[in-house]
Amino acid sequence: MTLVGSTVTAVGALYRRGEEWMLGQKHATYGVSAARVVYGAVVVGFVAANFGVRDFLWGPGSSWVSPIEHQTAWPFPFVFFSSADPEWLFTLKFLLLGLAGLALMLGWHSRISAIVTLFLYISLVSTNPVAYDQTDNAFRILLFYFCFTDLSGHWSLDARRRSRAASGPRSGSGSGRRLSAPRRRIPSWVTVVLHNGGVIAVALQLFIIYGIAGLAKVAGSQWADGTAVYYPLQLDSLNPWPWLAQLVTANALAVNVATYVSVYVEVFFAFLLLTRWTRILALIGIAGMHLGIAVLMGLPFFSFSMMAADGIFIRDVTWQRAETWVRRKAVPLVARLRRNDLARHV
Repeated sequence: MTLVGSTVTAVGALYRRGEEWMLGQKHATYGVSAARVVYGAVVVGFVAANFGVRDFLWGPGSSWVSPIEHQTAWPFPFVFFSSADPEWLFTLKFLLLGLAGLALMLGWHSRISAIVTLFLYISLVSTNPVAYDQTDNAFRILLFYFCFTDLSGHWSLDARRRSRAASGPRSGSGSGRRLSAPRRRIPSWVTVVLHNGGVIAVALQLFIIYGIAGLAKVAGSQWADGTAVYYPLQLDSLNPWPWLAQLVTANALAVNVATYVSVYVEVFFAFLLLTRWTRILALIGIAGMHLGIAVLMGLPFFSFSMMAADGIFIRDVTWQRAETWVRRKAVPLVARLRRNDLARHV
């Protein structure tokens, strides 16, 4: 076989594998569902954490930012929130964002709640360009891509409703047959393509974020000499636990290891995913980096949303094993608690 023939054969086989991957079935369904739970919880936490300062940052008390209000890359129609709103109306709108996040977390009409959450979140942060940063930008981009995926596959009210609908009710003719399911308006292959396309978009966005961040670190001399992690932990604005930051930075070896691991895991993240064992190392390393950012630098919402997106690289079978283990441990615990509660009331 000639070189040209071998190349054509290899390209054809690769194309067929890609076509089968794209059209065959939905991938990363557990990772996407886990991301839905975390992203909804992040929005709920965001609303709770900023409820006391909502007026000053975005509401009637934010007149100090009126000259640049809505001067962002998100113009109309993202104008749901406004500093001109009365305080009671702005509070209701702010709580609506929290309710949308709660619906997303619980998986109630998941795709609709995801779109509504994204719209409200963009509308809020775009009113004050001073009060948001690139962490909000990453959250919005990834949530936008997740809107195309099947967010309700697992651990959702939608999945529970579908399961109940599949098991009943039965027809009243006495034949024992279940009522026929309504005809699908959208072909199944379309939803599969949209889901897998969304997963690919999330993966590519993560590769871009980590790749650019890692290469930017390589260009810095403080990252090269292994001391870069030390400096942000000395800033008051990024130091919620001064005693913990001092404990970490007092160990030169810990600072060196954290610095170099951050660089290498970001630069080579996409390549480390190619084999199983290097993928495990990459996910552990990137999770450790984000946990450090969440705890030491006080940026939990960014860290959790990024780790949730990284969950798409965990195989569904691994998620299934983890789910089985949790249920095996949780069911006896719940039963024991119920018995103890019953015994106290007897």
